[in-house]
Amino acid sequence: MKAKKIFSVVAALMLLQQAYAQQGAGKSFTINGTLHGAHVDSVLFFYEDAAGNYAHQKKPVVNNKFTITGNISQPGSGRVMFKKTGEVISPYDQYKRIREFYIEPAALKLSGDPADLKGLKLTGSKSEDENQELNSNIDPIREEMKPLEEKYTKANKEYMDAEKNKKPVSVLDSLKYIAAGLHDQFDPYDFRIKKITYQFFLDHPNSYVTLDMMRGYTANMSLDSAKRVYNAFNDKMKASSGGQEIAKNIKQIEAGSPGAMAPLFTKTDINGNPLSLSDFKGKYVMLDFWASWCVPCRKSNPHMIELYNKYKGKGFDVIGIADDDGRPEVWKTAVTKDNVGIWHNVMRGINMDMIMKHIPNPNDLDEQYGIASIPTKILIGPDGKILGRYGDSFGGSEEDMDKMLASIFDSKP
Repeated sequence: MKAKKIFSVVAALMLLQQAYAQQGAGKSFTINGTLHGAHVDSVLFFYEDAAGNYAHQKKPVVNNKFTITGNISQPGSGRVMFKKTGEVISPYDQYKRIREFYIEPAALKLSGDPADLKGLKLTGSKSEDENQELNSNIDPIREEMKPLEEKYTKANKEYMDAEKNKKPVSVLDSLKYIAAGLHDQFDPYDFRIKKITYQFFLDHPNSYVTLDMMRGYTANMSLDSAKRVYNAFNDKMKASSGGQEIAKNIKQIEAGSPGAMAPLFTKTDINGNPLSLSDFKGKYVMLDFWASWCVPCRKSNPHMIELYNKYKGKGFDVIGIADDDGRPEVWKTAVTKDNVGIWHNVMRGINMDMIMKHIPNPNDLDEQYGIASIPTKILIGPDGKILGRYGDSFGGSEEDMDKMLASIFDSKP
């Protein structure tokens, strides 16, 4: 299982509210809620309105009942959160208190115990019925994963605490590899979930659940599979803002895939010096997308060092591209600890404000190369053309990378 891009809870929540706004006044929806069990005083509802704007409503819960009304252009995701008067919920805990549903322009009913978010039931939405169909097939696997998730969370916290308390490198390395070993054990579960989800996409090509999930799921499937799902959309789906976003993501992935010319960039490196990809013309260069917080990335560093030392005298170079913008000291510490300062190091250039506003960022190398999970490595040839992509769902394995480098360099003197 690869490390996904992680933003703040608030930022992630904002990103997840994007639905499929189209031109027109939209249609109204109504949610009539009837609760039982735990007492709450208000309900918050987050969604995207008919004009394409992020919206939220706060309504009182009176005698265990509430009503929410609004306008949406077409089916999309909405999220509810219940509160008591005076209760303060930290941004870190918000995701634990939110339940997502798929709403439609219709009369909807929400019922259940606000203390049992999973048990809440929304009726009147075909999209939510489809969502529940998918979840009913995935939930048993998620239950199987829980013991492993608890172990991994504990191991990762122990590593982060040890790093914060400046424990010896030997201790950090031991904890890092324990966490990485547990992380790798998610792969069989992820494969099963991906297989079920992909089949759902194929069986429901014009479901708004498929459209919504595909916006974040392209990182979990091959490029051919992503294209197959997108190409099955009808014209209405493709014309929606969600469909356009998926098409954009596919183009970004293609731009960072074998056969494409590598997008050029200029950055300031870890030593404050300018670094341009064009300066590497005539050499084989590996772009190594990683982060200080990514355990699988740092686990792979020793092998990358071996390859670098083996081939650096034969025209091979490496540029580490870290997802650590805003944390330069943490980044520099990780570079030193992992001994990867032997090659070039820059940061990706993320700008969260531009991401939130859906503004293209030519300085964000993850956008330019279609990076959605790390570690990902991209091999560029002497002519600037991409020869290989390794580590994520769109490329080969580490073994494939080793074979490619061996085929290029092992015959050279």
